[in-house]
Amino acid sequence: MKKSPKTLFGEYFRNRITKRGGMPKGEAFEDFVAECSEAWENEPCDEYGGMTPREYFASVTDVRALADMLEADIKEGGEPTALISGRLTELPGAVSVLTELAENGTEEVRMAAADILWQSDKVPVEAFADMVFDPDTPELFRERLIEILSETDGIYPALSHRMEQATHDGALILGELLVSSGEMNDDVYDFLLSLTRDPETLPRALQLIASYGDMRAIPSLKALAKDCDYATYTDIRSAVEALGGDMDVERDWKGDATYARIKGKTE
Repeated sequence: MKKSPKTLFGEYFRNRITKRGGMPKGEAFEDFVAECSEAWENEPCDEYGGMTPREYFASVTDVRALADMLEADIKEGGEPTALISGRLTELPGAVSVLTELAENGTEEVRMAAADILWQSDKVPVEAFADMVFDPDTPELFRERLIEILSETDGIYPALSHRMEQATHDGALILGELLVSSGEMNDDVYDFLLSLTRDPETLPRALQLIASYGDMRAIPSLKALAKDCDYATYTDIRSAVEALGGDMDVERDWKGDATYARIKGKTE
């Protein structure tokens, strides 16, 4: 098996340092790394039959072979070599293979595969949504998938059928993605309002409703403000005002523990 490009570049880099007589410091080091990377990519390499690394990877059309190289590269630590990830963004057959890696690889491989799919503007929305709501998905990877989906167009169809089953943290994640989808309809509106009925999801639900921007929610929020503690009241007031309304619900906060804490008072 060929040496990984990361190994080959490491050998090339060490030789350049030896010839230079030592490692540059500070900003000069970053410039030196960039210079070496550019030079290595365009210098004939025995490992690649005399082709430059750039020429070699441009010639590879076997997606599975590239995926294997990607995994080997990542095992050595750090970001995958740009020549591999860049080539994978160009090959039409890479989507299914990268989706498999995103579903079944190590966490580092899953992260890299997801990013390559994002960079190539070929996000498999349904598969990514499935992974987001899979309880076995590692948390950091889940967060990255949420970021990617939040920046991807056309995600609503992969979310709409999940509204009936979502609960607690999953419901909040779904609410966040629904808001980012930009879809404005009664189903989304009703779902976001339903999140205000659970004390655990209420604080974040108020933020989501404010971001969603549907003024129809104002009367429902004001109704909530009539029977809640002071801390929740302030969150509701912020949401109402963000929607363009005025909080005209007056309350007597005597005896309210959260009011006493927030205002620095004691009973």
